[in-house]
Amino acid sequence: MRRTTLRSKPWQNRGAILALLLAWPAALQAAQVTVTAAAAKPPAEAPALEIKDNAVQLSLDQAVSIALQQNLGLVIERYTRTQQRLGITQALGLYDLLANADVSASDTKSATLSRIEASQSNEQHFNFSFRQTIPTGGAVSLGWDNGRIESNAQIFETSTFFNSGFNFSYSQPLLRNLGRLATERGILIAQTNSRVSRQEFERQVTSTVQQVEDAYWTLVGAREQLVVAQQSLSLAKELNEHNRIQVEVGTMAPLELTQSQAAIASREEGIIRATSAIGDAEDQLRLLLNLPASGDLWSKAIVPTTPPETEPVKAIDVAEAIRTAMAERPELRTNELQLAQAQLDAEYFRNQLKPSLNLNVNYGYSGVGLTFSDAFNQVTGLDFRGWAAQLLLAYPIQNRSARAQSAIANLDVDRVQTQVDQQKATIATEVRRAARAVETAAKQIDAARVAREFQEKNLDAEKKRYENGMSTSFQITQIQDQVTQARSDEVTATITYRTALAEYYRAIGRLLEQQGVAIDDPEDQDYAASRFGFRRAPLPGER
Repeated sequence: MRRTTLRSKPWQNRGAILALLLAWPAALQAAQVTVTAAAAKPPAEAPALEIKDNAVQLSLDQAVSIALQQNLGLVIERYTRTQQRLGITQALGLYDLLANADVSASDTKSATLSRIEASQSNEQHFNFSFRQTIPTGGAVSLGWDNGRIESNAQIFETSTFFNSGFNFSYSQPLLRNLGRLATERGILIAQTNSRVSRQEFERQVTSTVQQVEDAYWTLVGAREQLVVAQQSLSLAKELNEHNRIQVEVGTMAPLELTQSQAAIASREEGIIRATSAIGDAEDQLRLLLNLPASGDLWSKAIVPTTPPETEPVKAIDVAEAIRTAMAERPELRTNELQLAQAQLDAEYFRNQLKPSLNLNVNYGYSGVGLTFSDAFNQVTGLDFRGWAAQLLLAYPIQNRSARAQSAIANLDVDRVQTQVDQQKATIATEVRRAARAVETAAKQIDAARVAREFQEKNLDAEKKRYENGMSTSFQITQIQDQVTQARSDEVTATITYRTALAEYYRAIGRLLEQQGVAIDDPEDQDYAASRFGFRRAPLPGER
């Protein structure tokens, strides 16, 4: 297929457009645009754009690049993506080492019935401990207790003494809530949510790129339709001038002049509509690019500069396209992540069916003396040891809550699996429809080109008949309208093909690759390696 460029009279080159429609993906692959997933406000300054003849000169590459930086939908999605990533750090707080300190003082007086009871006491206590959750679901605690007691109880040899003690405790579920899944379920959910948000960010980027492409080519089409309308008006004026001369020399009835003047008025109305469509298309593109409304970029026309040159399209292998879509579409990966999470939830709630059996162990040393050093030395000397062990069993006889939760979780697995199957069927249908639309649009361009050529030949033949007095202005005007419609249909077919091709690449999950767009979204941290980390790095959004 030959390669052609549009000239100053594009209505004469509509047949060349069929050969110019497919090159844009190949041409754009050379340009690499990286879009970051980190939360950031759009640049405050206006993008650097070429202004020529008081109009913005904009290529498709530039439009996509600007939108990926400034589009407000993507800005919002970046915040969501960063928040979901921080959700993993938040969930890891489960393993934060917890330090506790307790300082207390009391002074009490009370009535007594015996001299061995204290009617007055004064106490001060300072206790501190560290508690750490472990992946098995248990918790380990280390603590040190210190106290000073002053009392008037006559049972004591002195009124003031000190006590101290070192304590170690360990608690561990043995049935329900035993194991890493039960302990780290919140972390796993946060990790799944973060991965889902990664896919959603990719989907949003893809959607934005497609919207920009559609808006760009809609603007190209609107400008081409204006050219068609202007040429239609030129034809009407040319006919009207011919009629005016014929009326003046008396070889034509004035009624013929009225017919051509009516055609001019009708086609001027078409130019007004085409001009309005250009303004609407420009505004839609400005909105997607988030161009500053306060500047003069909204008052300047936008001139698309990407030429519609293309390479021949190859036959689409629908089966291969469907396989590609199944591997690449972020929506399907989202459903698969949700299915994996539902399966983990079902396993977790099966664990909740078990009885509650908890082991509590305490071990420590204590000391008491007339001075703090006496009590402290008894503890460090390991003089007085104590320990205790306890098993706690609890089991709800009917266990309806746990059974219902487990049943709900099992049903959720089936529900999400059905959603995965539905998504696969939807994607396959979208790919087939998109492939069919590409092939149909290509054929429509061919048909529109042939129709336009025949209509132009028909107009030339009718002009000759008119010049020989065998036709009327009314017939010429009708055929001019048919030529205009044929040219308009060819423009519409061109834009339809552009948008159909963009939809096809979106449907198979390759639109970003075709546009040379890469997403900078670092992998989530390895939460297993970060359970007990003490590194306190600044977090996005932290003030």
